[in-house]
Amino acid sequence: MNEIRRPWFPPRLADVAARAATSKATASRALSGDQPAASPTTKRVQQAAQDLGYRPATDRAHLLVLSTDISRTGYWATVSGVLAASDEFGVDLSVHGLSGGPQRRREILSRALDGRVDGVILLEFDSLSVATLEDLPVDLPVAIAGGRPDPERDGPPRAWTDDYAGAMTATRHLCDLGHERLAYVGVPSAGHPDPRLAGWHEVLAQRHLRGGEPLALGWSVETGLRAATAVRDSGTTAVLCGNDDLAIGLVAGLAHEGIRVPQDISVVGVDDHPHAPGMIPALTTVRLDFASVGEAAARLALGVEAGPVVEVPTQLVVRGSTAPPP
Repeated sequence: MNEIRRPWFPPRLADVAARAATSKATASRALSGDQPAASPTTKRVQQAAQDLGYRPATDRAHLLVLSTDISRTGYWATVSGVLAASDEFGVDLSVHGLSGGPQRRREILSRALDGRVDGVILLEFDSLSVATLEDLPVDLPVAIAGGRPDPERDGPPRAWTDDYAGAMTATRHLCDLGHERLAYVGVPSAGHPDPRLAGWHEVLAQRHLRGGEPLALGWSVETGLRAATAVRDSGTTAVLCGNDDLAIGLVAGLAHEGIRVPQDISVVGVDDHPHAPGMIPALTTVRLDFASVGEAAARLALGVEAGPVVEVPTQLVVRGSTAPPP
């Protein structure tokens, strides 16, 4: 059991039960008056609760997650990590969606903050979430999940994974296989230049190869499907996609065009989507461990992690969608 405690990070019912050497159900009944007050077990549970400073569940600490989306891979995986940490440390959790213009966003924040909030986790994966940071109360503990640290500016503690470095690793992998004509199908900017595109350009410049602009921009499988024609017409032999949804769509779109992966064109994604190993061929991708980012952000918001920046490393996972050029 984790022994780190904060004034707003109270002991759980499980802690009381463990200290009293009984089950959670028995401890709950003893504290709610459903067991005889004079029984040894009840007295032991009540003493354990008093020793630990246990309070009922309604007084538990509360974490608030703010996100513009939870359908995309990085978003829901990060929230799952926050959920795991909140369960581990016995705090309540709520998730609020951000949308619309500044006034609409402030209305959402007002509702989200109407009640007990001991810490906020902001998923900084797009320009709307970046803008939201300025609207958060200055006296509330805030941690950022995602984005990139700015060495020129101080800010809230952050947990992140370096997709710039991940894109460089993926591009090197394609170059090392012998590819010289590479294309990029990217994700939209998140309030700053796309680090995945920047990593791709950096490696191509190092290898004295031509780069160019993304052949398509988007988040979805549908964007990847539509990009297949542009990829076919570009004469490329390898494509880095800004996320796995794009890569999944692109592989399918290329198949409709009669183009084989990896025999004709190699494809690499970014994320390591749960479906990536089950594709035909299985997708080579850069694993971004968003769940660990979410867990670390929760620890930062709770004061358990020291910060100010926690970096979760990336990993290239080589599967069947990449091979030497034809």
